[in-house]
Amino acid sequence: MPQARSRSRPSKSMLGLDAVLAATMALVDELGCEAVSLRRVAQALETGPASLYVYVRDRQELMALVLDHAVADVVVPDEDDGDWRTRLELLVGRIVAALAGHNDIASVGLRDALPGPHGLRLTEEAARLLRAGGLDDDACSWAIDLLGQYIYSTALENADDPRPRRAPTQPSSAADPTEPETFTARLDATFRALPAERYPTLQALAPTLTGGDRNARAAWKLRVIIDGLLAQPPSRPTSDRDDTAAPTPM
Repeated sequence: MPQARSRSRPSKSMLGLDAVLAATMALVDELGCEAVSLRRVAQALETGPASLYVYVRDRQELMALVLDHAVADVVVPDEDDGDWRTRLELLVGRIVAALAGHNDIASVGLRDALPGPHGLRLTEEAARLLRAGGLDDDACSWAIDLLGQYIYSTALENADDPRPRRAPTQPSSAADPTEPETFTARLDATFRALPAERYPTLQALAPTLTGGDRNARAAWKLRVIIDGLLAQPPSRPTSDRDDTAAPTPM
């Protein structure tokens, strides 16, 4: 009886959710969220798209899991970091930085993405800190929604370039006129090109509308949000609240 032939190469390691998330995140980092598909993830893992359905129902669930994976390593500030407000600002800043480090992954949070365990851990801490600051339950709940929108929009703004860039087709010493600019650069050019007689205020503000230190800009926005929350009078009872609006979880 002939012996079975030995494999010409070792078998691939068993696919797992961690591998799926890592491959998806790598694609997000390289190409951006819109370019990610189950087929493309499967190709990166050298498998078929059908094998991914063991771990996720569809692309929407996959992207929500990747969003959650992006904040897995965010460390919650402790009592040594300061009072409730200082710790909240630190927490929000760390979440923004974690998301901004992965291209436009924060855009997933602005859609209908259910929160995962890592996001829930961070949202729980933010809610606890807001309560410690004296906010009532309505204000605390709405603040979570507001902070979530701030986090995702700021992370998108702080991402180095939320779109893939073309590989250079000529020596780096020569500028390629077809090379896509960042959105910030195009927005800056738009403001600076406005005619002063029609847009005098925007023309005067043009150097600062898109310039300056982005971390300082983000910190100012967060201070204004928290100051505004603290200045609000107690809201009406929760039972009278209109619950039709969907919150934006972190």
